[in-house]
Amino acid sequence: MKLRRFMASAISIIAVALWSLALLPQSSRAESITWYKYDEGVKQAAKLNRLILIDFYTDWCGWCKKMDKTTFTDQAVVEYINKNFIAIKVNAESNASLSSPDGLNSGVKVARSFGVNSYPQYWFVESNGKKIDKLPGYAPPDRFIIVLKYIGEGEYKKQSWNDYYQKAQGSAN
Repeated sequence: MKLRRFMASAISIIAVALWSLALLPQSSRAESITWYKYDEGVKQAAKLNRLILIDFYTDWCGWCKKMDKTTFTDQAVVEYINKNFIAIKVNAESNASLSSPDGLNSGVKVARSFGVNSYPQYWFVESNGKKIDKLPGYAPPDRFIIVLKYIGEGEYKKQSWNDYYQKAQGSAN
């Protein structure tokens, strides 16, 4: 009798737990972006021949924190970045030592080499280190995914951003 009550209680607890998980928003269940340190990410991108996304941030930047909490937790953004990019986070005010293949040895020096002067700022780079373009400021998930696809699908080699964006907006309507 006690065993039967115990089993019934255990099943009820498991059912409630599963039901609670089902109610979580998608972004709460999304995997997270695999972020690399600059030196590690550059090596990984060259090894895998993958595009690089660099997130230049500072500890005090409110928009950087908002990007981390909203855009970088959006399931579509997370999945697209993990599949198509090597994602790198660089604290643009850090003097922490890096052993970078290009000789840049701190977050400050990396940020300077990219001309970063506002935060957040995102740089897209080819696996060989060639800079593609930057995106300054906060971008909500629906806009950021369009930028990711423009770069990730190589459209930046074929058409201007304005042409691509107009087509993307037209197909979204």
